[in-house]
Amino acid sequence: MLLEVTPRTSQSISLTPLIDVVFILLLFFMLSSTFSKTRQLELEASAPGTQSSENRSHNLRLLPEQKAELDGTVYAIDAASFTEQLRTMADNQASVTLAAVSSVKVQDTIHLIDMLRSMGILQLDLSPSVSQ
Repeated sequence: MLLEVTPRTSQSISLTPLIDVVFILLLFFMLSSTFSKTRQLELEASAPGTQSSENRSHNLRLLPEQKAELDGTVYAIDAASFTEQLRTMADNQASVTLAAVSSVKVQDTIHLIDMLRSMGILQLDLSPSVSQ
């Protein structure tokens, strides 16, 4: 008794389900990701030597751990006494020279610049970062 052996035919794998899965994953990652909104800070450069001498200039140094040194006095950035000092400076139209310690994050510096602008301080000079 002889058995007939039929040759095996290779079945090709369909790529359609794989493409469907790839598109589903693509849609999932596109819809679940968050996009951070970036803002631009508008800074106006003044000409050299145009600093007005009638307004008092204050030195503000941004320190780590949400602290700032204003004219030699250290404040917590979210303290009421610090915001009161900023309001007084804005009422007197004082200029501020801002420097940051090199270990401070850029985002903290931008946050402080936004805070100064919201208080009404428009004359802001940026100084190179300083070591602690």
